[in-house]
Amino acid sequence: MSQQINLYNPLFLRKEKHFSVRTMLQSLGLIALGLLALYAYALVQTRELETVAGEYTQQLGAQRGQFVRLSGQSSSKLLQAEVARLESALAARRGMLDALQGGELGNTNGFSRYFAAFARRPMRGVWLTGFSVGESGNELRIRGRVLYPDLVPAYLKALNKEDVMRGRQVVELKLAARDESAARGAQPAPGPARFVEFDLSAPLRDVEPAKPAATGGRR
Repeated sequence: MSQQINLYNPLFLRKEKHFSVRTMLQSLGLIALGLLALYAYALVQTRELETVAGEYTQQLGAQRGQFVRLSGQSSSKLLQAEVARLESALAARRGMLDALQGGELGNTNGFSRYFAAFARRPMRGVWLTGFSVGESGNELRIRGRVLYPDLVPAYLKALNKEDVMRGRQVVELKLAARDESAARGAQPAPGPARFVEFDLSAPLRDVEPAKPAATGGRR
């Protein structure tokens, strides 16, 4: 004889929970309130950010205007300083030119006549290394080099034909032989290896004024 045992128990069944309309409305209301609160918070934050941005914009505009004004003033000052510097340099050059042309430095003829005189009297084996003029043209110093010592008096004789040498006499003459072949070594260099350096001073001679001739006879 078989016996059936029923193991079904309603307590062990899974029960589905259904939300009521009231619960759903309450949930929707809470969600709506949360969204409204979030929107209000975002609106307040946006207005605060707009206010801060407006303040920053005003400050930036003020600073930009101040920067433009300062830049204009700085540029104006720099331009004025540059103009003043150029005017000062121009005035100095004009003053120097007026002094040279007006003879305020004592040498009204300038230095070009010395260059012209030396250029008109070239001599083979002679080359000048420099000259200086002082004391309103009264002092003249010539420096140069020659291949042979005998060329120095020949060159001075040629220079005596120029106006710049008239009234001058050589009061000092220095000669020094140079040999640069040993110093140069194997490296070739322009110019002769052996030469004679000369340095002479030719000031103006003091010429005594001529005495007036005595005249005889009665008045």
